[in-house]
Amino acid sequence: MRVNIADIKLEAGSHKKVPVQIAVESVELAGQAIQFDRPFAGEAEIWNAGDRLLVTATVTGEAALQCSRCLGPTTLPLEVSFEEEFIEGAPPEEMDEELDAEVEAGRTVSYYNGDEIDLSEPLRENVLLELPMKPLCSDDCAGLCPTCGTNLNEGDCQCGEATHTVDPRLAALKDLLRKPDSNS
Repeated sequence: MRVNIADIKLEAGSHKKVPVQIAVESVELAGQAIQFDRPFAGEAEIWNAGDRLLVTATVTGEAALQCSRCLGPTTLPLEVSFEEEFIEGAPPEEMDEELDAEVEAGRTVSYYNGDEIDLSEPLRENVLLELPMKPLCSDDCAGLCPTCGTNLNEGDCQCGEATHTVDPRLAALKDLLRKPDSNS
C-alpha cells in the first residue's frame, strides 16, 4: 500500500493519519501453510522528523493455520503494531556508523523515493513476526493420542489408558505432578 506524503514531506514536525488496508499473501513457514483470507485494516500515523519519516501503525486481521497439538484448522486474530523509519534516497552500499547504531538499537529503516512510501513490506514482516511459534486452537487443546492418533478434543481414544505408558527415563518426573499432601 502506497501512501502519498507530499503534504508533510517538506515541513518538519508535520504529520498525518491515514487509514490502511493491506492484503497479505499466503505463506509457508516451517512447512505449514498460513493463509490470510481478509486484508489487514487499521490506521497509520506518519510524522516528518526532519531527516526522516516515522510511521506508527496498528492493524488487525486473521491468520488461518493449523493447531500444533491436534493438527486441526484454526483461525487466530492478530493485532499488529509497528514503527518504521523511512529515509529518502537509495539504501547505502555499506552501513555507516549512524545506520549501524540504529540497527543495534532495534529500529528498522526503509527507503523511499518521490512523494510516496510503501507500507506493504514493513506490514508483511511484522504480521509474520506476530505469528505464534506453536499456534493452538485453544489453550486447553488436548492434542492427539500418541498411540493411535485420535483427536483427544473430540473424545477419548479406543486404545485405552493401559497403552499410555511413561518412558522409563522420564518416570521420575511423574512425581513432580503429585501434590505435597498426597500419599500416592
